[in-house]
Amino acid sequence: MIISIAGPDTYRSRQKLKSIQQLGLQKQAKQEIFHFEDIELPDTEDTLLAKLKQSFNTSSLFSEKRLIIIKDLVLLPKALYPKVKKTLQTLKDNSEIIIVFYNTNNIPKTHPLAKTLIDLQAKQTQYDYLPEPKAIVYIQQMSLEQGLDINREGIMYLIDLQKQEHKQTQEKETNKAKKSPFRIDFYKIESMFNQIYNYYGEKHNISKSMLELIFPNLDTYSIFSLTEYIYSHNYGKYLTALKYIEKSGIEGIALYGLIISQIKNALIIKLAQEKGLQYSNYTKGHPYVLQITAQNIRTWNSQDLKKIYLNLIDGDSAIKFQGQSPYDKLRELGILLP
Repeated sequence: MIISIAGPDTYRSRQKLKSIQQLGLQKQAKQEIFHFEDIELPDTEDTLLAKLKQSFNTSSLFSEKRLIIIKDLVLLPKALYPKVKKTLQTLKDNSEIIIVFYNTNNIPKTHPLAKTLIDLQAKQTQYDYLPEPKAIVYIQQMSLEQGLDINREGIMYLIDLQKQEHKQTQEKETNKAKKSPFRIDFYKIESMFNQIYNYYGEKHNISKSMLELIFPNLDTYSIFSLTEYIYSHNYGKYLTALKYIEKSGIEGIALYGLIISQIKNALIIKLAQEKGLQYSNYTKGHPYVLQITAQNIRTWNSQDLKKIYLNLIDGDSAIKFQGQSPYDKLRELGILLP
């Protein structure tokens, strides 16, 4: 039997590989692993291929079950694929041997290995990232397999913790190319499950409030959270974030100047949008940040943004020449939110 396992969702693909290995142990199969990503000296790509070919051609006087795992063969330079093809052509259909091709990335359809696997009639499974609804179902199944009974609200709480962590990471990235979409990390979920089991054991119906005891949701706010809450008309969250930032020791005058800059950019973007102009021609900043700002202020009009901007300018004067507190002036902004 020939099996191909590939795809970027390595948690699920490794779970599949692990299940095949466990089955091999149960049947007392001799296991061999050929890893083509981290080839260690004295082996080279050529010598490892030669050893693989020798393994294919090895026969025993006695019936012997074998499991041969070939990892990341797709990473070899394409110049070697004529040799790879010759090596794989020595494979023989043998019920006593299971051969597993395991790759931690998808195999492109145009890649020579893809055609070879089709010729070998390999049973192929590709593990792409699950969309969130299917990932939730998968996590629920994971919890049951580990002897945990976590209700749906609890599952969603664990996912929300990851979303918050992902958002904080993205806020720190200034390079748009490094920004990635949110993916549920099953490895972290599994680690959380281990901690939950150690704390609660096989207790039934584990709820969100029970999980908060182990994984408290400590809201952390960045300086950019302030304008997000202004744009979403959420003055309560704005005050909470401002209080957190003040306690963190962020210097008030610098923060105030940053808020002015962000509201000014938002006003320029809104004025350009209302006139049907391209806002990137009138304001500076990272394209990704400007795009997010443009999305966040879609429910605003230029007059309301201008009112806030002029209030901030007046406040700046009061801070510099009258000694007023930047944080007090920022707290006053709430009365202007429409």
